[in-house]
Amino acid sequence: MHGQRLLQEIEILPPELQKQVSDFVVFLRKQQKNAIKKRTVGEYKGKITIHDDLDEALTDDFWLDES
Repeated sequence: MHGQRLLQEIEILPPELQKQVSDFVVFLRKQQKNAIKKRTVGEYKGKITIHDDLDEALTDDFWLDES
């Protein structure tokens, strides 16, 4: 639905339903802001570990699930 058509549809609604539409738009915008949260430097510091043997080949036990 295009913007003008949507506005026309909203204007036809009774005031109480227009309020619900307005509240829903506010809700959607808040959700959108939360979803687009930018990352900050150091946000994951201490939460991720890279082991010293990261670049070493994995053993056959790992690939074949032989414990």
